[in-house]
Amino acid sequence: MAGVEPAKTSRTSTAALSSRLLSLLEKSPARKQEVHLLRTTIRRLEVQLGNTPSKIAKALKDLRKKAGRVRDIDVHLGLLKSPLLPKSSASRDRASVMQDELRQILKAKRERHLDSLHDALAAAAPLLQARLPVLAANSTLGVSTPALHAHRQARQARDHFLRWTRHVPEDAIKLHQLRIQTKKLRYSLEPLEAFPECVELAAKLKQVQDAIGRWHDWATLSQLARHELHSGEAEPLCAALSRRSGSQYRRARRAAESARRWMAGGKPAASVSAAPNSMKRIPKAG
Repeated sequence: MAGVEPAKTSRTSTAALSSRLLSLLEKSPARKQEVHLLRTTIRRLEVQLGNTPSKIAKALKDLRKKAGRVRDIDVHLGLLKSPLLPKSSASRDRASVMQDELRQILKAKRERHLDSLHDALAAAAPLLQARLPVLAANSTLGVSTPALHAHRQARQARDHFLRWTRHVPEDAIKLHQLRIQTKKLRYSLEPLEAFPECVELAAKLKQVQDAIGRWHDWATLSQLARHELHSGEAEPLCAALSRRSGSQYRRARRAAESARRWMAGGKPAASVSAAPNSMKRIPKAG
């Protein structure tokens, strides 16, 4: 158990993440997949590097936030591709017109946020190119990791999740925060891919992260539609988005409760409640 596993090349190692980020800095990503990769690469690096010099930490956070704004729009545009009302609905045509209007609003916002992201990439590149390889080289996470350490890290991640989900959050802000915390736990386990226990736990955490993420995407889109579409014609679309958000909210809480039962060895979890009455305070993804 206390033996040392040989080092292996990993797409999620600190060195590989550092190299990927520096490559993305040179490309000035614009496509949906590239922006998403930029954001997740930065998040993984932040988790694996831990405490970093303030200038590095600030640069990474700023890039992640700006990439997140573009990513959110890309997801919202994807959700708006298909009609949200059934063919039998008398309001389908009105909702379709409103969907088109909302898409145009989002596309204009994306251009502005993408310009801001590219400016930030250009400003941060010299600092990150000079300092990041050294920081990555000094990180030992996942490199020749003793099995005992990997087991301890998996146990700590499980304990954290069980504590956070003693009562699965009903509040929108706290549920979103659970996703961020779960994501960080998962990223801390990824470099330990030589250990099945860590791989299995990371996969379970990803299920929770993804389920809460789907709810958050629909909830923020619903919020955005009500903020941007001022015509009474938008009500059928807004109502449809609200229904989708409520459905995904219940699925997200069920996913968290299911993961908790699995980690706790089958202990009962709290019951699933209806979606919160107010979505006004749903935070944006970070």
